[in-house]
Amino acid sequence: MRLERSRARTFQESVIPANTRLAGWAALAQALSIKAPLRRSSCVSEQHVKGSRRVDGIWSIFDQRYWPGDDFEDHFSFAFRHEEIDLLILKRVFEAVDRNVVADLIRKVPTGVPGRRAWFFYELLTGRSLDVPDATGGNAVDALDATAYFTGKARLSRRHRVRDNLLGTARFCPVIRRTPTLREFVARELGAKAGEIIGRTRTQLVTRAASFMLLAAQPRKF
Repeated sequence: MRLERSRARTFQESVIPANTRLAGWAALAQALSIKAPLRRSSCVSEQHVKGSRRVDGIWSIFDQRYWPGDDFEDHFSFAFRHEEIDLLILKRVFEAVDRNVVADLIRKVPTGVPGRRAWFFYELLTGRSLDVPDATGGNAVDALDATAYFTGKARLSRRHRVRDNLLGTARFCPVIRRTPTLREFVARELGAKAGEIIGRTRTQLVTRAASFMLLAAQPRKF
């Protein structure tokens, strides 16, 4: 499925960096007229970029050799390899294209990691099954990279050979990135420290403190 080349110089009210072309989620959102905000958008420069990639405001600007191509499959694969997972964008993309387009993408690389993850997310988010036989080969892969996101207890989806480690379900599923700030808080082990303090405190005092905080949080009536 070929994407129409846009001549627009802005994307979601932001000026597209000069001498670049939209890529990944941004390219798909623009071409498919998807109404959903992107936290960070990607584009590929027509020139060399030092270090292969740099960040400029909301933009991730990639070196020219990263240009994926002009088809849906190209930009979809680019997004899964180089960008953050955004379930709202992902669902809107799936709703905007024919299911056979997604099925064809998966059939080309039935054991590939991006293809299996896309397959899993399609059936999870849309509630529709694709005309693709159950996966039989390849090691199981995680739905989310546990080094980049906070994840839950994994449950194997045998059909896709994907470990569902999402924090929720298709109805409600927060996706929380392991940002430097959150990594720092996790490293402090505040839960263990709180447990240690409570363990040294009399049960009666802890109960009284909990009751006080519960009452203080309730709205007052005048």
